[in-house]
Amino acid sequence: MTFLSALLAADAAKAASHAAPAAPGAASSGPLGDIIKLFGDFGVDGPHLLIQVINFSILAFVLYRFAVKPALGQMEERNRLIEKGLADAQAATQRLAEAQQAADAKLNAASDEAARILAEARNAAKAAVEAARAEAQAAQTEVIAKAKAAIEADRVKMLAEVRGEVSRLVVDTAAKVLAENLDDATRGRLNEAAVKQLAR
Repeated sequence: MTFLSALLAADAAKAASHAAPAAPGAASSGPLGDIIKLFGDFGVDGPHLLIQVINFSILAFVLYRFAVKPALGQMEERNRLIEKGLADAQAATQRLAEAQQAADAKLNAASDEAARILAEARNAAKAAVEAARAEAQAAQTEVIAKAKAAIEADRVKMLAEVRGEVSRLVVDTAAKVLAENLDDATRGRLNEAAVKQLAR
């Protein structure tokens, strides 16, 4: 019997009950009586209803105790693990960002240090080149001065030798030209005259 047919039967019974006079001791009429009669027409009575409510309560308790509560516990555990995973991921992201910043800072410091060392090396190399250049110039100046002094000494020596040789040649030539022997005083005067002529 379906619910619709049961409902139609209940309506027919209701119509019949309105048509028949109410017996004394019958169920009270009114909305509560109609509900009880309707439940009675469907085969629901008080003791069976009480047993069904107890059975349903036991079933609900067993389902809650052994199915719903563990499922809720597992869901809470999963939610806790997901939240922990998200927190760990956020902490790892934060640590990664901090490590990246530290690495960037170290890289910048190393780059600055390398630039400073390179600048110092360039300055030291430039100073060494300048010192070597100054030393070479000083050595060159000293060599040039020594060479000039040696050349001047050689020139003075050669001039002295040339003067002596020329004065000797002049005296010898003059002696031959004059065909006489010159005494020392005349020879000295001629040497002095020759030296004066050469000095001009």
